[in-house]
Amino acid sequence: MVNNSWCNNASVVTLARSCSPNLELLAFKFRPFYLPREFTLVIINTVYIPPQANMDTALWELHEALTQLQAQHRDAALIVVGDFNSANLKRAVPNLYQHVTFPTRGNRSPDHCYTPYKDSYKALAHPPFGKSDHAAIFLLPKYKQRLKREALVQREVACWTDQSVDGLQDTLDEADWDMFRRSTDDVSEFTEAVVGFIGKLVDDTIPRTTIKKFPNQKPWVDKTIREAL
Repeated sequence: MVNNSWCNNASVVTLARSCSPNLELLAFKFRPFYLPREFTLVIINTVYIPPQANMDTALWELHEALTQLQAQHRDAALIVVGDFNSANLKRAVPNLYQHVTFPTRGNRSPDHCYTPYKDSYKALAHPPFGKSDHAAIFLLPKYKQRLKREALVQREVACWTDQSVDGLQDTLDEADWDMFRRSTDDVSEFTEAVVGFIGKLVDDTIPRTTIKKFPNQKPWVDKTIREAL
């Protein structure tokens, strides 16, 4: 069941389904109307591990399925929820965080929610649905977008245009290179002096500008893509 105000039904796609004596798994991908820029989509995995299951085998099967999904969708937000009984997914996938910290059935907590993002949810206990003997769990989002967690990076870059390159070429052609040859017989000193002089010419001739890099900006989004957008 998906809230229509969160995601269009047309963008809900089944990624994986499996049923064995040790593990029942359904994996779906969603493309919500709003999503932080660092994520391309959301993958929710619903899990049931029976109490009589071989827990090591169940965790191995789940680990294989999650690894494959993460390899195929590297920028997706991964969520794993369900009834794990006595299994602990962190044994198989240590980089996941468990967000349910209270008993959900008697004095036990078989119902888990895992994500790769620390403090992304605050779990609250609610009354069970119908005749269920498991507490309902309300997951209150606490995740902060990377744009709000990390600082904006500004750096200065050279603007290499045809006009500035032509100006630099004229300056290099007019330079007195014999002056450097007469100043020293040491090839290392000569190289250092010439490289330093060329660097100064570049600084004086090529205009520079300050660019901003936002923390949630994809590395492949360059000027040409921004102009096309």
